[in-house]
Amino acid sequence: MSPFVCNHDGSCEEVRLCCTETEMTLTQEDAERIEALGYDRKDFLVRVMAGFCELKNVDGNCYFYDPETKVCRIYEDRPEGCRYYPIIYDARRRKCIIDRDCPSGETVTREEVRKVCHKVRQLVETLRQEAAHGESPC
Repeated sequence: MSPFVCNHDGSCEEVRLCCTETEMTLTQEDAERIEALGYDRKDFLVRVMAGFCELKNVDGNCYFYDPETKVCRIYEDRPEGCRYYPIIYDARRRKCIIDRDCPSGETVTREEVRKVCHKVRQLVETLRQEAAHGESPC
């Protein structure tokens, strides 16, 4: 999987909104990759609507966000959705969009959205299939 690289302009260095109050949904593969690092799913996952599982928030931040260093503890092994951020799928409009909450979203080009969108759609379909078949990671 080729990750989307956020070439942000530095405007989020102190904020890291992508790691604040996250609602990042994980696939079974994401959970297995993180477990292989020595983490227990019950510590980092929470079940939400319709059988989907999201990263847990601790004190308002993603479970893996280190507030002292302001980095992700599992960056190299982060969930697939985190790799594509700030490109997200808008289910209501049925298209990929740039998350307006990302302070660096304006640096993402339409070409980057176009290149990544099919991968984001595949991720959404995998998440739907896993939830529908009772195969979600939590």
